[in-house]
Amino acid sequence: MKNRNIPNALVGISGVHYVAFELSRRGLIALPTTRNTSGYDIVALSSDGRRHANIQVKTAQRRPGFWPMPRSEKIRRGPHDFYVLIRGLAQGEIECFLVTGKKAWAQVRKTEERMRKEGGARRVFPVIYACGEFKEAGDRWKKAWNAWSL
Repeated sequence: MKNRNIPNALVGISGVHYVAFELSRRGLIALPTTRNTSGYDIVALSSDGRRHANIQVKTAQRRPGFWPMPRSEKIRRGPHDFYVLIRGLAQGEIECFLVTGKKAWAQVRKTEERMRKEGGARRVFPVIYACGEFKEAGDRWKKAWNAWSL
């Protein structure tokens, strides 16, 4: 019997290792950080060491339309900061999206502002969407993941 409810900690670390695996297949050096490192799950380097990226991975075992995120003021948005969003699909397939820190910050800030307006400050739940009004952005982020390298 298969247990479909994998603990969240295992789901998260499996996403980190999947991203590290995929980046290694693309010829990059992918270094997962220790579990309690603030801000980044993976530091990726070009093989010559001249280019790098700081990556935060957000993983869901099902097919959500959004991912919980840090509050906008905590999102790192420098030129080397990225988020990889992963979600499960049917038959064990997964789907990945690559978002720059700057774009992640902008979308989270927009959703926070909307939530404050609709429900007050206590109702703010920072998220990033890849569906609905953000489906077009989600499609771009999926293409960005498929083509991305340093």
